Amino acid sequence: MVIHGHKTLLVRCHTCGRMRIYDLNLFRIPKEKDIGYKCICGKTNISIKTMDYKTYWLKLNCFACNYEHIYRYTLKELIQKDSFIFCANNNIKICFIGKEERANKLMDKDIVNVEELLKKAGFDNYFKNLKILVASLKKINKLNEEDNISCDCGSTSVVIEVFSDRVELKCLNCNSIQIIYAETEEDLEVLMEKEKILMQKHNIAYIDSIVEKNKNTKGK
Repeated sequence: MVIHGHKTLLVRCHTCGRMRIYDLNLFRIPKEKDIGYKCICGKTNISIKTMDYKTYWLKLNCFACNYEHIYRYTLKELIQKDSFIFCANNNIKICFIGKEERANKLMDKDIVNVEELLKKAGFDNYFKNLKILVASLKKINKLNEEDNISCDCGSTSVVIEVFSDRVELKCLNCNSIQIIYAETEEDLEVLMEKEKILMQKHNIAYIDSIVEKNKNTKGK
């Protein structure tokens, strides 16, 4: 019998929001040592430790609730089946461990349902327009995962922050801010037309249907 210790991890970064895929070999983790898996923004998403190759401890920085969770798995559990890891606070899928082919399919679908996450957290009535905000977040996350969000200071390390009427991107290098309004269909249409977002060094910029409308009016 051949036992394959190779698995694939899929997790969304708790800091910048990117979905990341990592290769994991259960038998190449040094005993008694935490092995961390970092995002390209530099933050550690998940770390794994084993004492005896029979039991594995996974420490995960959770995108859904922003807390750190610790999970225990046996080698048998990890090898015999694909597994989803759920947030300990709101029972939402936050990580996948399993076959590479399935991880790639889930990458396209997105394992974290943002609308479900916000509703379970009790934010239904907080946002001006939840549907528009969720659609905007999906577009922003897609651009981010394709490395199409950057700052002209040279950095691609960006934090995504959500407010009741907008999403703000903050450059971790120079603190520039890109404000993206998410209240109306017109706001969403403007964002959906963007193929990339280039933030301005040490500056605040806006993506807003009213701003775009004024630009178009002046251009006539």
